[in-house]
Amino acid sequence: MPTLESAVYTSPWGPIELHVRGKRLAHVLLHKPGERVQAPATPGSDAMRRAFGALDRYLRGQDMRIGVKDVALPGGSPFRRRVFRELLKVGFGEVVTYGQLGALAGSPNSARAVGQAVGANPLPVFVPCHRVVAAAGGLGGFGAGLGWKRALLGHEGWQLQGDRLVTNTADCDESRTCVYAGSFDPPTEGHMHMIRRGAALFGHLIVAVGVNPKKRYTFTAQERVEMLRECVRDTENVTVESFEGQFLVHYARSRGARYVLRGIRTDEDYRFEHALRNVNEDLEPGVTTVFLIPPREICEVSSSFVKGLVGYEGWEEVIKPYVPVPVYERLLESRPGWHEQSAGAEGPAD
Repeated sequence: MPTLESAVYTSPWGPIELHVRGKRLAHVLLHKPGERVQAPATPGSDAMRRAFGALDRYLRGQDMRIGVKDVALPGGSPFRRRVFRELLKVGFGEVVTYGQLGALAGSPNSARAVGQAVGANPLPVFVPCHRVVAAAGGLGGFGAGLGWKRALLGHEGWQLQGDRLVTNTADCDESRTCVYAGSFDPPTEGHMHMIRRGAALFGHLIVAVGVNPKKRYTFTAQERVEMLRECVRDTENVTVESFEGQFLVHYARSRGARYVLRGIRTDEDYRFEHALRNVNEDLEPGVTTVFLIPPREICEVSSSFVKGLVGYEGWEEVIKPYVPVPVYERLLESRPGWHEQSAGAEGPAD
């Protein structure tokens, strides 16, 4: 059996005791402020250093970038395992109700079972059960105590007003937060140009992976999120999330953003985006649409364009200039069989 390693991370809300077994984080304990914990304060193994690094990013207001490969998810029923996997996809600043999480795990009307599952979560913060809230907008429960849950949600931009959670707009720099949404199936250099320009223009850029249940994707939402996070890992004011079942401008307002960023490559894009902008203005007058036109050398690059090149002799070298390195490596590893794509969150072309 692999050796168990322990360490304690000092957070603003109390000590976080971490236990790593082998190469994965196996157990997390949240202690009260000032409580003494008998464990080293520095990480030893690579796995523990990854866990400390994830907490460092979290304290900076960034996504932890923790995946299934980094944590030892608990066993139990197939439904309980699905709950924890879906919970890993709930990003920084997002909340989900117990019922919504059950539906994502494939079992609607299972709020009580979800509550039992997350109540037994051995990896709080990393598997973010603090982001599961009551359907009426209240906190719900939390194994480490509601003080910890309030603190974690407060760090992510939420506060309790009466018995309801609301976005803490006093802590959100709405004037400098922007959402750039798309299918990103897969991300391309065209997308990266938009992300780099958006990061330079705005204080905080949220890259949002849209999920359309009527569309078939080549990569899952989690895979697309992971690829994008790898692509922007060195850009501190960019976070990557996913959203489903919301109009883009409603999602933007829920994240404290006053701007959405859209790209225009062609005349067809312009006609589509012009109509969409008018609808969005009706839905959320306080959210402004900002358009950018990519440079001519990548103006025609889209996800559909890249996927259309895959599979022919020599495709590996042909697509290399059109996608970021992490995406190129993923394509080489997966060698997927492409299928016809319908229009997604980016517009008629992607």
